[in-house]
Amino acid sequence: MDIDEIMQKPYHIIDILPKRVEEGSAKQYSAVEKYYMSSFRITDVRSRLAGVIIKLSCYYNIAIAESPEEEWQSSPDPELLFSKFRACTGAGQLCVSIGSGEQLIVLDGCDTYMTVYNADEELLEMLGRLAASEGLFLWAGDNT
Repeated sequence: MDIDEIMQKPYHIIDILPKRVEEGSAKQYSAVEKYYMSSFRITDVRSRLAGVIIKLSCYYNIAIAESPEEEWQSSPDPELLFSKFRACTGAGQLCVSIGSGEQLIVLDGCDTYMTVYNADEELLEMLGRLAASEGLFLWAGDNT
């Protein structure tokens, strides 16, 4: 399965917020997002997101790439993972392939959350636990 197909599959979100914000709160959400995207706060958010993936690598084979078209690095060490997450800003992207490559996590540099595509129940259970251990939340996207 290619990356474009995987990104059309059901998805979940690993986020600083416990669920999708209602449309009527868009203005406040924008202000909160801007607050968390500040240089001090985003470093903390990226560290927590990296923590999820670093811990996940104990249970699943993972590979990372700075975009789906880039070369994938298999079994990256924790320091490399951490530095890639911290460096992912602005228009940057970081992709994490899990297991056989049928499951994918994507971090866009302009976001405070990661998107998890095509995860099975076992992976979702593990991600929920790992997200909670980092003070984050896992919730279902619109197309699950």
